[in-house]
Amino acid sequence: MSIGHLYRHSLKARITLFTLLIFVSGIWSLAFYAERMLRRDMQAQLESQQFSTVSLLASEVDQDLRTRLRALESIAAVLSPVLTADPQSLQQALQGRPVFLDLFNGGAFITDVHGTVIASLPESLGRKNLNFLDRDYIHVALRDGKPTIGQPVMGRQLRSPILGMGIPIRDANHRVIGALAGVTNLGEPNFLDRFANAQYAKTGSYLLVDPRHRLIVTGTPRSRTMEVLPARGASPILDRFIDGFEGSEVFVNPIGIRVLASVKRIAVADWYAAVALPTEEAFSPIRSLQQRILLATLAAELLASQIAGEPLPLPKDLVRAIDPMRYAHKKTFTEETSNEN
Repeated sequence: MSIGHLYRHSLKARITLFTLLIFVSGIWSLAFYAERMLRRDMQAQLESQQFSTVSLLASEVDQDLRTRLRALESIAAVLSPVLTADPQSLQQALQGRPVFLDLFNGGAFITDVHGTVIASLPESLGRKNLNFLDRDYIHVALRDGKPTIGQPVMGRQLRSPILGMGIPIRDANHRVIGALAGVTNLGEPNFLDRFANAQYAKTGSYLLVDPRHRLIVTGTPRSRTMEVLPARGASPILDRFIDGFEGSEVFVNPIGIRVLASVKRIAVADWYAAVALPTEEAFSPIRSLQQRILLATLAAELLASQIAGEPLPLPKDLVRAIDPMRYAHKKTFTEETSNEN
């Protein structure tokens, strides 16, 4: 529609059209501003909720891990005199405490000061006389005399991802004379399943991450267990999480999905727990609002243009979206006319 064509219309039509342009411009400006403000406020609210959720889960996992370490320490104190006086009776002493199987679904074992297994529960796993000094949860317990939660690895006997915890056994003079280890089989139902099987929104996920080794301990989906995270530099925000940041960020995760993620440290294991929600789901109400504003604006344009007696020119894509049958009819008529000529 040319300017000259517009001026051939009545004054009323021109005023109506110019008013419409101002009205439409105002609607789009208001929609843009509202979208920005709504997105900011919604993100802040989601971050707060997410961080509360992940903090609660991190606290529960921390408590579960501490409970198992305390159980190991308690049994190590009882077994210390036995290891000192009669190492041959350790197997019987360990079998007298089947509660270990409730806490560690992968069993438990005792090593000497060189890391060789001298007693194991259950005995059927065949760990006895094997050396586990290469496992961090054993060599740290023996070398440094510290309780430790090891790196998730593939179990030699279980042939499945395992999580080992080790406690030093000391004699009356506080010298380290062996180690007691508890093993969790991550491939079987275990105490971390409450975390991994939890549902967060429709498409959200949970993860437990060992940042020292850039390794996923477990999470949703379970197929991500033992997944190695990208090397440093591939994702600056992921590097922030690994370096100790606690809080929320929007970023593209290692499997290529843009997510709103919140993380919280688990001090006892030097891990972190993460909750992630795809932004497509997180901000879907904003997209719905944008669509409603678009439809309302188009309706206002069409109504006002009819009142003014002059249809407004609309982009071809919008015409096709609003009235596909009319567009198809117009296309068919044009093609038939062309063929006749």
